[in-house]
Amino acid sequence: MNKTKMKISILSMSLLTMSFLVITNAFGAMTKSFPDVPVAKIQMIGTVPSLGTLIATVVVGTLAVKYSKKLLSLIGLGIATLGGLLPLLVHSSIDVLIGCAFILGFGLGFVNTLIPMLISIFFEGEERNAMMGKNTAMNSLGSILMMLGGGLLGAKNWVNSYWVFLLGIFVFLLVLFALPNDKVDRSEKNASGNIFGILKHLNGYVWLIGFVTLLMGILYTIYPTNLSIIIGQKELGSTSITGIINAVGTAGGFIAGFSLKYLNKIFKDKIIAGGYITLGVTFLLGRIANNLILIGIGGVLSGFAMSMIMSTIPFYMSVLSHKYELAVSMMLFQFMNSIGGFISPVLLNLLHIKVGESSFTFGCVSCFVIGIFCILTNLGKKVLSNSVKEG
Repeated sequence: MNKTKMKISILSMSLLTMSFLVITNAFGAMTKSFPDVPVAKIQMIGTVPSLGTLIATVVVGTLAVKYSKKLLSLIGLGIATLGGLLPLLVHSSIDVLIGCAFILGFGLGFVNTLIPMLISIFFEGEERNAMMGKNTAMNSLGSILMMLGGGLLGAKNWVNSYWVFLLGIFVFLLVLFALPNDKVDRSEKNASGNIFGILKHLNGYVWLIGFVTLLMGILYTIYPTNLSIIIGQKELGSTSITGIINAVGTAGGFIAGFSLKYLNKIFKDKIIAGGYITLGVTFLLGRIANNLILIGIGGVLSGFAMSMIMSTIPFYMSVLSHKYELAVSMMLFQFMNSIGGFISPVLLNLLHIKVGESSFTFGCVSCFVIGIFCILTNLGKKVLSNSVKEG
């Protein structure tokens, strides 16, 4: 088994996980092509993929206990690439583009859920943890490359932005020829009968970590959705400045992902707590800053926080799960993350928390509280002490 080829094939899939954001660069040009279509409907092209991803997460969790993860990865890559490239042929209707965006999101839901499963199957211990970090780093790199590529390709005609999804064909072929086929053994097929039986018997700490994931999905979403409003309220710049800060944050996530081994040595079993406190500092800087330098530092810290938490959570879930439970626990991770991002603005509205500075204050206080809770309860230490020892 060639581990280098295996790593490359798995991490290549990570390049696509944020690809649904590509077309958001073209929203301005699309409003000119569809002057009679409400802007909110055009923006659905950027939000509908999340719904597709959410549905796919449950589908994958059901199928992954019975079928090869490589086969499901290829199906997901095929669906995502189809959804990304179809608009090159059919782009005269916003409804069609929204449908293609849903297909793209559905395929990405397969990919996003299966990556941590594959890492958990093929890697153990520190190597598994390091791969989880590299996965988040490649997410960040893919976001930068695809957003940049889509922007350059669509400079003259927004439709050309979709050509960037040709990358999906390359990744499909790489996975097809470089990723070994995982075998689903009898115990995995028959354990507890079905997905609901497995969910019922998961270690209690898996559910607790799943709840921590839900909170991260809710709180992290506050940052990018309110950053431009914060910058506008402080009169520090325009939309382009927000884009630069977001790019800086993405670069921070890339660096942190490849530095996870060293971050683990610093924070040890307190890395989730460290991630939440780091995100809390991000919100704090955004709330009190009166210059772009401090907000930029906050952007870098946001990338570090995301990488620290979202690399460690699937690793913790994997060590708490038996082999036959891995597919379902990884499904739970992806589902909680997706639902957290989906309900975040709704929750803040229900709590009557205003956008901008008030949202950043809420995010800051919440992150510090969760971080301190993780420290006081020794969450990381308890998770590692309850890890599954396969016989």
